[in-house]
Amino acid sequence: MSDAQSVQVNKLEKLRTAWLPAVEFLFGEAAPEAEFVGFEMNADSAKPMALFENDKAPYQYKIQMPVRSFTNDVMLLADVIQEMVRGLFPASEKDHQSTSLCEGTVVYGAIMAIKQVFGEESVDSYLNALRKNVPTYYDAFSYVAVLLTEDPQAIKKLRAIQPLLYKVTKEDFDTANIDINRKVKDILLLTFRS
Repeated sequence: MSDAQSVQVNKLEKLRTAWLPAVEFLFGEAAPEAEFVGFEMNADSAKPMALFENDKAPYQYKIQMPVRSFTNDVMLLADVIQEMVRGLFPASEKDHQSTSLCEGTVVYGAIMAIKQVFGEESVDSYLNALRKNVPTYYDAFSYVAVLLTEDPQAIKKLRAIQPLLYKVTKEDFDTANIDINRKVKDILLLTFRS
């Protein structure tokens, strides 16, 4: 690892350490089987992603970060928070179908962090860019925002029943005693397509 990459990984580790309590406060602790093993830099990747490289520990993951994330502090924070939230309920893409609930929760976490650090103006810019460039993520965020407006503890309640959020079912909403419009619930449980 080069000196520049070492500095970047160190910055990422500090961000993760600083923000992990806030992420867990919002959405609960990581699933018991989840195991974060570090960051990895990639100059060629366009977006961050979780890498699952240990077949004997299927929920062990690294977060691969694109070098370009370091060109914009808002994007860097958003990228780190999104992957941290995904790390609460990790699974390789080949092992599951993500839901709008999962992806909306991921974006919601990033929005809350951006608001805290950079303020409303940055949140507005981020949401406008999301709506224009990747409307599916914007829509998923919007439905999770509705859910959390109705019940701020909804994600924690659901994860208390099913820690792997992408496995949540309609019945889990009932078991968790979350009263939400049926249409919103159905949309949240749809397979996410970006």
